[in-house]
Amino acid sequence: MRKILKALKYLLILLIFFSIYEFTSIDNRYVNRSTVDIDINNVRNPPLKKLARKLDLYVGSFYFNLSKKKRNEFFNQDIEKYNSLPDEIVVSPSNDNLTISNNKNYNNTVDWKRSHGNHSSNKFSDLDQINTKNVKDLEVAWIYEFNKNGDIPGNPIYFDKTIYMASTAGESLVALNAKDGKRKWEYKTEGRAAIRGLIFNEENNSKIYFCDQGNLIALHAFNGKEVKKFGTQGKIKLKKKCQITPVIIKDKIIIGTFEPAIEVYDIKKGKLLWKFLLKKKNKEYSRYGGKRYDYSGGNPWGGISADLDREIVYVSTGNAGRFYEGTTRPGNNKYANSIVAIDIKNKKLLWEFQEIEHDIWNLDIASPPILTSIRRKDKQIDVVVAPTKFGNTLVLDRLTGESIYGYVNKKVPLSSVPGEKVSFYQKVISLPEPFSNQYFKKNDITDLSKESRRYVKKEIKNSTYGFFKPHSIDKKNIVYKSGAQWMGASIDNKSGIMYVPSNDIPNLIWLEKSKEKYTYYEYGIKTKLLEDHLGYPGSKPPWGKLTAIDLNTGKKIWQVPFGEYEELSERGIPITGTFNYGGVTATAGNLVFATGTLDNKLRAFDTKNGEELWSYTLPFSGSSPPTIYEYNNEQYILVPSTGAISLRLAYPNISKSGNKIYAFKLKKN
Repeated sequence: MRKILKALKYLLILLIFFSIYEFTSIDNRYVNRSTVDIDINNVRNPPLKKLARKLDLYVGSFYFNLSKKKRNEFFNQDIEKYNSLPDEIVVSPSNDNLTISNNKNYNNTVDWKRSHGNHSSNKFSDLDQINTKNVKDLEVAWIYEFNKNGDIPGNPIYFDKTIYMASTAGESLVALNAKDGKRKWEYKTEGRAAIRGLIFNEENNSKIYFCDQGNLIALHAFNGKEVKKFGTQGKIKLKKKCQITPVIIKDKIIIGTFEPAIEVYDIKKGKLLWKFLLKKKNKEYSRYGGKRYDYSGGNPWGGISADLDREIVYVSTGNAGRFYEGTTRPGNNKYANSIVAIDIKNKKLLWEFQEIEHDIWNLDIASPPILTSIRRKDKQIDVVVAPTKFGNTLVLDRLTGESIYGYVNKKVPLSSVPGEKVSFYQKVISLPEPFSNQYFKKNDITDLSKESRRYVKKEIKNSTYGFFKPHSIDKKNIVYKSGAQWMGASIDNKSGIMYVPSNDIPNLIWLEKSKEKYTYYEYGIKTKLLEDHLGYPGSKPPWGKLTAIDLNTGKKIWQVPFGEYEELSERGIPITGTFNYGGVTATAGNLVFATGTLDNKLRAFDTKNGEELWSYTLPFSGSSPPTIYEYNNEQYILVPSTGAISLRLAYPNISKSGNKIYAFKLKKN
């Protein structure tokens, strides 16, 4: 018996040590987190993690049912405090201590060395060989075809007669001859290559850097071979997924991962130097409603940009936790739905600006911040610009993060869902003027036909809608699937004018109580597009738009429908625009090249007035902003024609997956 008890004792000790090991993460490279972190989410073994979460949930639920204090905390909406607050709080525009421009905001010229154009992510080319007078003479220069279908979200890059891009299947990186599209080399990857892009670095014999989700990879540009001295044989194994374009500041390469974190590496050897964690524990809640506080989300999946001279990285972040339901994450969810500025030189947070607090509407900031300058009070100032899913354009001072145009914090409705604690306020940004519909109103119901209007009215008879109206269990809530998506905008650094594509597609969202008693998520999430009886969006068109905004004044210059349903045009209905998911690139030739609509067209618009001057019907819709480059004194427009997964998910009967890359140039006389 003693031997059995002794064995059990040792087994128990072993189990305790094993549990401590599994729950503990030790990492001294964080600059804003303790070296030792003990958390259930650190458990490495998947079956053990599942068991630990289940046991944790049982214990938490038992304690919650016993504690009246905890139940009151969960169900209490603090209505008394809510009613005592003013309806609006004005945040004045930033007028003092503005960051005077260092005049180092450059547009692209001959090359396109980073996805989104450059470290500023402004997607604008100073090439003007193709212009408003001759754009009608564009023709196909070459076509490259992959063996498999699949979209290419990452904007292809160009340098020294070569195009570098991910394959359509995402299983490799390829190099193509810029003149004729013939393949030079192909590099197979473990995960999906360069989903949001890649970067070319001329230093030390020209290299390509990108992530394949699980690895940060360095290749020699001329042959696609791994840079042996970088990491382990050209690869750095990442703890968490990375899918965005890296930035390079001096001797450092910086990426964003789904930890979420910004990670800084030595570019020569690939050694991890330090990390900044993009989440912060809520001290008020360690456990909420019998469950552990959900610290997930806030991932930098949209992208990052860099001020090379000041050595600052700017990152846009995604939603916290689950998109439409936040009962496991009360509070504002710091760093989520934000622009975050990190001082790389001094290893510290410079500032952060959160657009949406406690997001339950899927309104993350999806595209990389754009670094540019605007004219303000007779001075040229450096700013960070971010067009958002809510149809706002954030214009923030480069060094302070203060809003250049100011905003109003407006009180929003409380949630009827038990445990859902929405923020009391959300921002109303009047300047720059919104470029898309921000919330559904009764007058937005489609007027396409009497039948369409009657059908949609019936569909939404018991639905809710309005300014940041929370979702509920018993009614469907109407929210626009709108604004700017991950492709973002194109900005001319010389004029301060922004060109942004957007969507205005209404969505129905509601919650359903989970049937499982012990589950981490109390509610299931349901969504569907609000459509008429023929499958068209249930709101008034235009459903897709292209907008030009003068960032110096905040005023819209023009706005036009983007995309066309030909069958509606044949019925005499004005162009409605369509859901679009490709992106735009503007040029000094006074043109905006735009793609990604359901009609599969690549279009060229006049930057002065939005007039469509040229179009070409691709076999599949464009999936990323066009790349502009010059080869042998000829200007090329490059666009992947592959379809976009977001289009296919929303409109599977219209949008298809493809496998082609098109390059255009002017006809020779």
